[in-house]
Amino acid sequence: MNQQNSRDKKKVQAKPGVLSLLLGGATKVDRSKKANEEKANRQKKARRAAKDVLRYIGYDAMYKDGIAQVEEGLFSQTIEFSDISYQSARKENQENVFTVLSSLYNYFGADTCFQLTIANIPIPEREIGKRVFFENGDDATARYVDEYNRILNDKMREGFSNLERHRYLTYMVSADDVDGAVPKLSRVKGDCIQTLQRVRCQARSLDGEERLRALQSQLRPKSEFAFSWDKLSHSSKLRTKDLIAPMMIDFKPEGRADAFRVDDAYCQVLLIKSFGSVLEDYYIANIIDLPIPLSVNIHAQPLAQSDALALVKSQLDWMDKEIIDEQRTAVRKGYDYTILPPELRYSKEEAEELLDFLRNKNEKLFHYTGLVYTYASSLDELDRQVEQIISVAQGNSLGIEPLFLQQREAFNSVLPLGINHVDVFRHLTTGQIAMQMPFASQELNQPGGGYYGQSKQSGNLVICDRGLLASPMGFVCGKPGSGKSFSVKREITNTILAHPGDEVIIFDPAGEYGNLISALGGANIRLAPGTDTILNPFDTSAVSDRSDATKLAYKTDAILALSSALMAEGSEGLPENDRSIITRCVGLAYDQGAAEDRLPTLEDFHSILASQPEAEARDIALRYERYVHGAFSFFNGQSNVGFENRITNIDMHELGQNMKVFGMLTALEMVRNRVMVTPPRDVVTWLYIDEVQSLFGHPTIVDYFARLWREGRKFGLICTGISQNTSHMLLNANARDMVINSDFFLLHKQGPADLEAWTEMLDLSTAERGFIDESIKAGEGLLVAGGIRVPIKDDFPKGELFRLFDTKPAAIAERSVLEGSKGGTS
Repeated sequence: MNQQNSRDKKKVQAKPGVLSLLLGGATKVDRSKKANEEKANRQKKARRAAKDVLRYIGYDAMYKDGIAQVEEGLFSQTIEFSDISYQSARKENQENVFTVLSSLYNYFGADTCFQLTIANIPIPEREIGKRVFFENGDDATARYVDEYNRILNDKMREGFSNLERHRYLTYMVSADDVDGAVPKLSRVKGDCIQTLQRVRCQARSLDGEERLRALQSQLRPKSEFAFSWDKLSHSSKLRTKDLIAPMMIDFKPEGRADAFRVDDAYCQVLLIKSFGSVLEDYYIANIIDLPIPLSVNIHAQPLAQSDALALVKSQLDWMDKEIIDEQRTAVRKGYDYTILPPELRYSKEEAEELLDFLRNKNEKLFHYTGLVYTYASSLDELDRQVEQIISVAQGNSLGIEPLFLQQREAFNSVLPLGINHVDVFRHLTTGQIAMQMPFASQELNQPGGGYYGQSKQSGNLVICDRGLLASPMGFVCGKPGSGKSFSVKREITNTILAHPGDEVIIFDPAGEYGNLISALGGANIRLAPGTDTILNPFDTSAVSDRSDATKLAYKTDAILALSSALMAEGSEGLPENDRSIITRCVGLAYDQGAAEDRLPTLEDFHSILASQPEAEARDIALRYERYVHGAFSFFNGQSNVGFENRITNIDMHELGQNMKVFGMLTALEMVRNRVMVTPPRDVVTWLYIDEVQSLFGHPTIVDYFARLWREGRKFGLICTGISQNTSHMLLNANARDMVINSDFFLLHKQGPADLEAWTEMLDLSTAERGFIDESIKAGEGLLVAGGIRVPIKDDFPKGELFRLFDTKPAAIAERSVLEGSKGGTS
């Protein structure tokens, strides 16, 4: 759809004039238009007249690839698409979503139709309160697994997490047989998925088993899905229907004509009959957000453009006749014939406007049927749910009514098969259908992921698997006391428990993570004066399989970054003379080490620098002197520590600021040597860098760090930068590129300058700004994971895990006293 249509989207909403004629009263389908419509209607009648459940269910065959033969000559396919952040997005982003959905619906021609389904599916009762979020691993983590599972199961009951939301787009084409349908459906699938991706909405087609699961969730809402293709055979004569069909359907339970019973569930389908004077984009979302099992279904059949134009012109002709009749009557009675009844005048203007939209603004006209389906354990509970739906609809100017004596047809119409059995429709334009947004409150629940809090909007658990993101790199940012460190410790624990094959490395400049790592069975490496720990910046043991030239290039980059960290003069970076001297001396150091069959050390490098003829070389040597001799010489010698333990914390809290940067860069180089190998290791490495803003003081350091951020994900490296103040960091172009190339952000309370910086970088809306401004409590914030944005809260209950995660000074002091009394160390 063109940009003009986006700007005019309010104009294409439902209005009381001509659209009351086109959209108002229910209209019977003209079955005599086409021969295939007559054939389809005969098949629909056969479904309605079916005396057994299997003949009644609205499809003939389901294939393993997910294609269903709905009727003879009609085939459908279903894609499931993800949620996106729409309701809280900026206006221009919402208009872009509207434009993309309009183009998606306009894609379908008069020979196709589609069904949009948004379903709230209950989690099986056997799983509520008993879900296993993390499996038991080693002895060190077993007790934490049990506590974490208990906490998350308790939190499930606080929200609406006994419901899972699915969004399906089902489209149908005609073909002589399934072989003829395959290329048609494949083309539609590819185009639909590509269109949805324009708004960062992930979509995929369902295979046969997944479609059957979706069908059974509506056919037998309280039953367990136990389908298997192995159960079908020529000898058993079983069909897919036999394995998903209910045992009984009663379309007159207790004499009711507006409900039906399926096994032990009472069900009802409601009709979206009318719209208010203005159609808003949150109408459907408010119904979807109800904490009850339901599904909203939109059936749309495009009219050929010639038929649509003829329909509107016929309405205009009828209104012209009405106007002439009114004028004749006025003249006969002596009235002013130019004064017309307001409704007729407005209807004429709107009909002309609609004609303009169809001719000039890429709008189509559709046969539209909107249905809402819900079910419960008893008729009383069902009536309460229906009352909730109707009440919410009325508050949004939607007219929703029961379908009396048509529940048999309606039940087949809410199955995600793509065919509408209800012979009631109205005409809506592309824009009016696109305004019925399928996106409600944002949810994030990825199986196998970690816990990040609860949605502030629904109370549901927020479960995210960063490994599924296009770029899993990310940042956790917030003011001191905002819950930032608590969140990072929680994610580290998520990672260790959810991904037992992955390794975790933490750069800990404040000494906050030692107790957690010790409790989880990890290793703490302490860098401080007086320790026997040695990290050699020239160590290449992890890249020994690479060519000498490659190793030298890697180490030269690292030493340049280290040298930049030692500079006291601002942010201009290393002068070109210094860079040349350092590059030369790094090569000489490796030559000297190779001659003695060993790796060079910082002392070798220092000596070579001091022997160079340039005065600049002696200045550089002077900067390194304190790292070669004296209390800070734990960077001089051969490395005696590594990452043998899958959980490693490098504690640098006893170092000064420049020394911390030097230590982090040295350790970072060890990580890069370990991870970035060819072929890549079959291990994912999670790297957490606290106080990451301290690494951005010099351009050379930023260049080095940005390269690691950019290239590391190819080698299974997931980096997380943790920062208190980001506005200064984001002034750097490379730092901004790192943010642009990241898909994960956990933002807590931000100061005014940082809030403005993140608003610009992430294009935050006013609502999203409110989730991270200074009004929120500790632990609250905004989680951004790819195209999903969820406002979070986290009232984590006190217990062993809470004590490990808590970073308040009083809690740390209390923990230190307890550990001292037990003879423990961190």
